[in-house]
Amino acid sequence: MLKPIRLFLILATIYSISSAQNGIVKTYYPDGSVQSDISYVNDVLDGNAVWYYPDGQLKLEKNYDKGILNGWVKEYYESGLLKEEYFVKNGFKDGTHKIYNDDGTLKKISNYDNGIQTQDQIFGGDIGNKVKNIHSEVFYTVNKNTVTDSAKVKPQQQKFVRSGIKYQCNVEVCPEPIGGMKSIQDDLVYPEHALRYGLEGTVTLKAKISSDGNVLTTEIIRGMGFGCSEAAEEAVRKTKFLPGENNGVPVESEITLNVEFKIYEKKPFPESKEK
Repeated sequence: MLKPIRLFLILATIYSISSAQNGIVKTYYPDGSVQSDISYVNDVLDGNAVWYYPDGQLKLEKNYDKGILNGWVKEYYESGLLKEEYFVKNGFKDGTHKIYNDDGTLKKISNYDNGIQTQDQIFGGDIGNKVKNIHSEVFYTVNKNTVTDSAKVKPQQQKFVRSGIKYQCNVEVCPEPIGGMKSIQDDLVYPEHALRYGLEGTVTLKAKISSDGNVLTTEIIRGMGFGCSEAAEEAVRKTKFLPGENNGVPVESEITLNVEFKIYEKKPFPESKEK
């Protein structure tokens, strides 16, 4: 007699074959957990296509329009952090392709213009930031049933996830400090008098970010005294950002940030020796 799980898989397979190529087609891991959900219309990939890790965690998501890859492609680590993301327009990569490390930090950014790679930027490591312009190799795909992602970069993480932190901004995809808020906090110089008097709190400011990730202007929304507001602005101005995006294209944008002033190791100032 067939074990329940095996019977389930056989029936699921029969169902998939009989209804395949029209509707949502599911595949399964040996233990019965869902491996993928892929949408077909009249034998052609059309709609969402989603893959999962054995534990149910999202692994990869794409969208097809009448057999052509179209829209966002996002791949994730088993931890749930974003591994890479890029936008495809009618089968061609278009806009920014971001790749992240497994800790959520940005590893690489590539820019595409209608399938043509125009720029490549690598972050971190001993090699520093390297940028090169490329004017070759057009990427496209058109198979009826399976669109080969010729533009797909081998597995390499944009938490840019980007980091996964939510920011307030005026565009579809918010700009984000490379390295997260930690990069700003690391550059923050605590004003001497604020430190002496134990002043702690948060400075809220708005920053205008260019389409290439540079800080253009800053504006204090809620400040602090003893030079803290100025110190917060200075730390933000030193920071390089992942640019904001609309429709997958980098644009000038504004972002609201909270810069924290907190004294983690408090030591009393020595008493004056004067009598």
